Amino acid sequence: MAINISESTFRKTLEYLTNQAQNGDRLAEELLSLWQGLIYEPILDFDKRLFAAWKELTGLQVGNSCWSYPISFVDLAQSLSIPIENFIQNLELTEIDSLQLLRGRGENYLIKFQEVGNLAFHSVPNFSKLMYMIQKPQVASFKVGDRIRVNANRPQYTNQLGIVEQVISVSCRIKLDNGWIAFLPNHCLEKL
Repeated sequence: MAINISESTFRKTLEYLTNQAQNGDRLAEELLSLWQGLIYEPILDFDKRLFAAWKELTGLQVGNSCWSYPISFVDLAQSLSIPIENFIQNLELTEIDSLQLLRGRGENYLIKFQEVGNLAFHSVPNFSKLMYMIQKPQVASFKVGDRIRVNANRPQYTNQLGIVEQVISVSCRIKLDNGWIAFLPNHCLEKL
């Protein structure tokens, strides 16, 4: 249940509970603890900081071929030096293009009606329209059955040919001519 209150009422209530808790009122202590657990603290430039932390962690684990590599929420929260609860709150209320939430092997959290514990980026997010236009080339949309070539954005598959078997948000499942199956972000693919 959501209740809208003015900031002044919120501050007065918080001040009252703090004073009562300092005087030994156990109910005030419990209410203060509960109230503080519900307070959402937005992190300035969360999207940029999240991407930088993800990029750093993937760079340590897989090097330059980091796109679409999943990193756990716990590792990201630790890298950002914030509690996991605050990380989850900020992630839930932040829209970031090219970000995919994935089910993790460890603990998962309910975010946007999904049980997830990892995230991956498929390309540089759109932090501002100007930056987006400069840094992100136009990426073709694909459909099942399209014949593709993998470009240099995915070095281990460069110049491999294949067919799109499944389109998933900003990536595709590709059946390569050599028989392999690969999940690749759209920015790594070119239509033939």
